[in-house]
Amino acid sequence: MIAVPAACFAWLLRGLDPLGRATAGVAASLCLLILVPQTMIIVRAWSPVGGLAVVAGICALVATAAWLRRPSAGAEAAVPAARQDDEDWIFDE
Repeated sequence: MIAVPAACFAWLLRGLDPLGRATAGVAASLCLLILVPQTMIIVRAWSPVGGLAVVAGICALVATAAWLRRPSAGAEAAVPAARQDDEDWIFDE
């Protein structure tokens, strides 16, 4: 139950390193899996099947957003160049 939302959120966060993506994906997944039932209980619409459907729908939206954000085939991934700061002298020996 945690893996699919975590994978969807991790796919959305391409700019992070793999450990950061996994951590943020699991955290977002846990938040989603806690907030959906709480909200459904508050509005008196709780059902296990309904909760699963809402989580699946949100995962589908997140996966669609991640798919739409993917770089196009002809475009190169923008890699930021190393920045030269005034404080580079600190590391010179």
